[in-house]
Amino acid sequence: MKHSREIIFAGLLLGATGCAHVEVVALHGPPVYLVSAAAPMPVERRWRTWFLAWGITPIDNTMPDEYIQREQLTEVRVIVEDNVPDALHSILYNVIIPFGLVPQTVVLQGSRQPVATP
Repeated sequence: MKHSREIIFAGLLLGATGCAHVEVVALHGPPVYLVSAAAPMPVERRWRTWFLAWGITPIDNTMPDEYIQREQLTEVRVIVEDNVPDALHSILYNVIIPFGLVPQTVVLQGSRQPVATP
């Protein structure tokens, strides 16, 4: 009986996982550089993106390139964050209601090129 509980618990944990990936690309225009984790960044944008079939394909099209272009960032850091709300959503949509939806929080930090003053 003890082993069946462990197997069920392991199955529930496995059902709450996914293999989501976030593409980090920059659109045409000024060069964009990736920065180290230690560099301070003045701009931070955070959002949750959703993936279908346990992370195989994104449902929404909110990847970092849109934010990089809109914010005109020249140096960026992209962090894919695992947090408690994402884990709870994963349990809800993969264990309780098995749809295969996986959320992932993405944090984009960056800086803009300083504006030259005449």
